[in-house]
Amino acid sequence: MNTQNEERISKQQLMKMYRVDRTTIESWVKERGLPIIEISSHKKYVRREDLIDFENRLMKNKTEL
Repeated sequence: MNTQNEERISKQQLMKMYRVDRTTIESWVKERGLPIIEISSHKKYVRREDLIDFENRLMKNKTEL
């Protein structure tokens, strides 16, 4: 896996994409296992591939209910 070519989505971009606030993203990280890359306290990213996996896990869990 070439980390230089990975697409990263910032925390701010996630908030816009899903129309949620910062605390929701933090909840997804802490409670639902969304993997986040923390460059600094102000630079946090999610790899696109990890986001897709996260969404698929959530959808699978939802359908199993």
